[in-house]
Amino acid sequence: MFVVIFLFNLLIFSQEVDSTIMTIDSQSISNDSISFKVDSTFNDSIKIKNNIPVDDSLLTKSSNFQSIELNDIFYEQLIESKLTFVDAITYDISLDTTEAAVQFHSLFASFEFLDSLSLDDEYKRIEYNMILNASIDYYQNKSVTINKLESPLSMALFKEKLEAYFYKQQLEDVEFVDETVEFIDGHIPITFNSKVYRNVKYFSSNGAKKGVQLWLNRISKFKKIMLPILEEEGVPPEIFYVAVIESGLNPIALSYAQALGPWQFISSTGKMYGLEKNWFIDERRDFIKSTYAAARYLKDLKKIFDKVNPDDLNGENWYLAFAAYNCGASRVLKEIKRSNSTNFWDLNRLPGQTRNYVPKILAIFLINKNPEKYGFTINSEPDMDWITKDIDKQVSFNQISEITNISPKILQAYNPEIKRGIIQPQGKNNFYELRLPKDYNYNNFDSLYSLLNEQSAKSLLIVEHIVKKGENLGRISSKYKVKIQDITSMNNISAKKYLQIGQRLQIPTQGYDEYIKSLISTSNTTKVYHTVRSGDTLSEIASRYRTSIKKIKKWNGIRENDNLIYVGKKLIIHTSVKNFEKINNNSIKTVNYKVKYGDSLSKISYKFGVRVSDVKKWNGLKNDLIKVGQVLIIKTKY
Repeated sequence: MFVVIFLFNLLIFSQEVDSTIMTIDSQSISNDSISFKVDSTFNDSIKIKNNIPVDDSLLTKSSNFQSIELNDIFYEQLIESKLTFVDAITYDISLDTTEAAVQFHSLFASFEFLDSLSLDDEYKRIEYNMILNASIDYYQNKSVTINKLESPLSMALFKEKLEAYFYKQQLEDVEFVDETVEFIDGHIPITFNSKVYRNVKYFSSNGAKKGVQLWLNRISKFKKIMLPILEEEGVPPEIFYVAVIESGLNPIALSYAQALGPWQFISSTGKMYGLEKNWFIDERRDFIKSTYAAARYLKDLKKIFDKVNPDDLNGENWYLAFAAYNCGASRVLKEIKRSNSTNFWDLNRLPGQTRNYVPKILAIFLINKNPEKYGFTINSEPDMDWITKDIDKQVSFNQISEITNISPKILQAYNPEIKRGIIQPQGKNNFYELRLPKDYNYNNFDSLYSLLNEQSAKSLLIVEHIVKKGENLGRISSKYKVKIQDITSMNNISAKKYLQIGQRLQIPTQGYDEYIKSLISTSNTTKVYHTVRSGDTLSEIASRYRTSIKKIKKWNGIRENDNLIYVGKKLIIHTSVKNFEKINNNSIKTVNYKVKYGDSLSKISYKFGVRVSDVKKWNGLKNDLIKVGQVLIIKTKY
C-alpha cells in the first residue's frame, strides 16, 4: 500500500489560479483511486512532509509576495510550473504513466528558466527552492507510476540518492592501502582504495544493482560510438566512464539542475564547446557531438592542472580534471592551494559529491572489467549502426516514418538532439544530417522525400506574432497557451529583455502540443481545466464536455463511489478539440460585478475563473486598487 501525506500550498500569491492544498492520506487511498481534499484558503502555510526541510521563518516572508506585480516574468513562470506539478501528480496517481512522464519532464525543464530569473532575489530563490525540493521529493519518493519508466530524470535522482548513501549513512571502515591496480602508458591509472571499494560495494548492492545493470548493458553499444572519438581527440579511453557515471549513458538524461545529455553539460558550458541549443535541437543530447565537446573540455581541464603539477608522470592529473568537471576548476585549485597537495586523495575539503566522484568512475570501470565477480550478467543492448540522409526542409518524424516505416520512437533514439519531433535544416549548408537505422530499405527514400510537404510542418507549429502596445512575454504566452521559455528559445531572446512594439516573434503554437501527443495517442483530444461552480454536478460536467463521469473521476483521482465535488476545484477534462472549440465560442458572457467589503482582484478573478490581468484590462485599471461598491465588468464562460 502506497501511503503518502502530501501538503502543498499551490499558489500563495497567485492571482491566476486558486491556492490548492492536496492532501493524500492513508484513509483516502484504495487500490484503484486516490481522492483529493481541497482547501481554497489563500494564505495557508506551506507544509511539505516526508523529509523535505522547510525553514518556517522563511515561510512567513512568503505573504509579502502578494504585493509584487504579477506581470513579473518570474512569478508568471512560477505559477505555470506549479500547475505543471499538479498535472504531473494528477496523472501519476491516475496511473497515466506516459502523461505523467511528459509532465514531469516539462516541470523540470521549467526550473532552468526559473533558476536564471531568481539568482539575485532572496525571496524568489526561496520560492524556487520550495517547488524544486517538493518536486524532487515527490518524483523520487512518492511517485506511483514513474518508476515503471526509464525516465530521463531517473539517473540524476539516482545520483542524488547515491550521495545521500555515502554522506548520511555510517558505513563500516575498511582499511586499505592505496593501490594502483592497473596502469598502462597513455591511460588513466586505476587506483583501488577504501573509497573505491565502498562504491564498488554500493553499486553491487540490491539497492543500486538494478540501475547499474542498465548502465552495463549499454556500455558495449556506446563504447563503439564514443571510444573512436576519444581516440581521435587524444584522450585516454577511461574517460568514457565519466559518461557512465554522469548519465548512465542515457542521451536524454536530465538533472534537476538542468544538466543534460550523456555527458551532463549545463547550457553555458555546452555553448562554450560548440553545442547548439535552440527550440528545435539541443546538441547536448547528441551522443557524438557531446562526446567531442566532453573530450575537449576535459583536455582543457587537464592542461590547467598540468601547469600546477608538471611532474605528473602517471597521469593522475586526470583525477583533478574529473573533480573539476564535477565542481569547477577554481574550486579544485583553491583546495590544492589550501592543502598544499596535487594528490586528489588529499583534497579533503572538496564538496562531498566531488570527493566521491572519482571513486565512482574507478568503481564502475572495475565492475565492468569483471562483472561476474560482482554479481552482474551483461545483456548488451543492440549496436546502433546507421546511414545518414541530408534533410534540406523542415519535416517531422511522423512524415519520415510514413516513407520509411521506422517508428518516431526509433527515429528519436538515433537522433536524440531533436527536441520536438521536427527536423529543422541547420548551419551554413542549410541541411540536417539525419541518422537512420542501417537495416532498412531506402531505395525509394529520395523520391518519397521529395514529395513531402514542408509547409505542413511549419503551419502545424509556428505562427508569427507582431508585438502590440502593452504586451509582454507573459501576456503573449497566455494568449497562445505556450510557455514563456518556448518563446524566448524560439526567438533567441532573453526573458528579461523588453519587447519592442512591432517586433516580430515566432510562436510555437498549440499545434506543437497536439503533434507531440499524436506520437503517443491518435485521439483528437485536448486537455482543459474546468473550475467547479455552484450548482455543478459531475453528470452535468460530463454532458457538457461529452465524456463520462467515470473518466472524469479517473483523470482527477476521485474515488469511484464519491460524487462530491467542491466549488472552486479545478477538474482536468479531456474532450475533443471540436467540442472544446464549440464550448469556448458559445459560453462567454459579460457580468457586472459589484465590489463587496473584503474583495480583492485576486478573490474576484478566482471567483469567476479568470485572470487578474484580464479583469484590469476590461476595466481600464492601472493598479490592483478597487473600492467597495465599484462595478467591474467580468467576461466569464459561465
